[in-house]
Amino acid sequence: MRRVVALAFLLIAGIARAQNVAVDKLAAETMKQWKLPGLAIAIVKDDKVILAKGYGVKELGGSAPVTDETLFQIASTSKAFTTTAMAMLVDEGKLSWDDPVRQHVAYFHLDDACADSLVTLRDVVCHRTGLSQHDELWDNSGLSREEVIRAVGNVGLTKPFRSAYQYQNIMFMVAGEAVAQAGGMSWNDFVRTRIFEPLGMSRTVTTVAAWNASMNHASGHRYDPATGAMRVQAVADEDNLGPAGSIASCARDMAQWLRFQLAGGVIDGKRLVSNEALNETRTPQLARRLEGETRELNPDANLLSYAMGWNVSDYHGTTLVSHSGSLNRFRTQVALLPKEHAGVVVMTNVGRGVSIIALRSALIDLLLARPARDWNAFYLAAEKTIDERDALRRREREAKRHRDTHPSRELAAYAGRYESPSHGAAVVTLEHDALVLRWKRLTLPLTHYQYDTFNAFSEDDDVEERVQFALDPVDGEVNTLTIFGRTFTKKK
Repeated sequence: MRRVVALAFLLIAGIARAQNVAVDKLAAETMKQWKLPGLAIAIVKDDKVILAKGYGVKELGGSAPVTDETLFQIASTSKAFTTTAMAMLVDEGKLSWDDPVRQHVAYFHLDDACADSLVTLRDVVCHRTGLSQHDELWDNSGLSREEVIRAVGNVGLTKPFRSAYQYQNIMFMVAGEAVAQAGGMSWNDFVRTRIFEPLGMSRTVTTVAAWNASMNHASGHRYDPATGAMRVQAVADEDNLGPAGSIASCARDMAQWLRFQLAGGVIDGKRLVSNEALNETRTPQLARRLEGETRELNPDANLLSYAMGWNVSDYHGTTLVSHSGSLNRFRTQVALLPKEHAGVVVMTNVGRGVSIIALRSALIDLLLARPARDWNAFYLAAEKTIDERDALRRREREAKRHRDTHPSRELAAYAGRYESPSHGAAVVTLEHDALVLRWKRLTLPLTHYQYDTFNAFSEDDDVEERVQFALDPVDGEVNTLTIFGRTFTKKK
């Protein structure tokens, strides 16, 4: 009997080694094809960590290797931590999914009377409030979470309430504030004490200060699709994003997160949340349309829905629960195969998000024992199609531009202070015979585009906006500017 058991263990160990060799090969090929500086992978099957490993280097041109403890920014895959925190509070009777939002966040409002009276916690975590993104309110503003939430309450809805999927980070910030109120501590403290610590995720952090204090974190890299060049980009302070995307973690810690999710809220025999409450976070709430880029990036899906912090789709006869993350030139993919008790995390430190969809897909096929497919070739072609379509849009826009035009007034007439109920003050100044717009953390040089429209561009801030000035029809004075889809009125 001992001999049989020993042989069984040797067989299992041999299979695991073969799988790891296959994963190493897939990782190496993906890094080569996509020119990725660094990569980290975690794989779990049947509550066992099959692999938690780093590949490549933390920074292009450096020699420090990525390890299983190297931190990457997991960005929007943080959203599932927030809904898991909510599920814990549902178990404790401190909130319910269909509570009115203002029961927990008194200062929250939507700029629509009907939506404002009906909006629930479920609505804000499945992206169906009717609000479009307006990420500039957190990304470029330096505002606190409360200030961002108050500001977006003055932004009009772009879709009827509960009628459509519109990805919305600020609504997850609202959910985090509901966790804080119901849980009696900040969102940061809640996920640390109630999730990270029980799971043994001792390296995982939620703030840029903790990231900077870490001795083992990767550097994000900006990728230029036109030239193929990459350069290091410093991490911006996005602490206000918090519940929507501020978590940074590593392969070793994310393997624990996979184990916990796949075990229905249990870790090493200890239950932290009920299977019922946790499963609700992965239950489809809103159908997504499989068209355009969404179809191109999900070629084998027949159905795609958003749950609460997770996307849910089919994949060759099984259920795929997944989410992507993108922040500060880091990209993350988290995927669960609940029926197979298996899961995958892939993280990279360059802003080519499609690259790790390719690797994620290859790893899922490996776990499902499906025939190998050249996902790198498929997604490289998809990326090329997306880039070419973007380039075509730019060419078409430029073709419609009226080049031989001039501003209606002398440049000094456009200078002044402009105000918006949602976005606060923007100040335009005339400096060295050119206009400069300052709003919150942004300083944007303005270059003339056509008539009274100017370009505002900052590569490091990921801002490329048209700024449209308008003149008073009576006295001809400049009285408004529009940027970020919001109109600012000039103070007299």
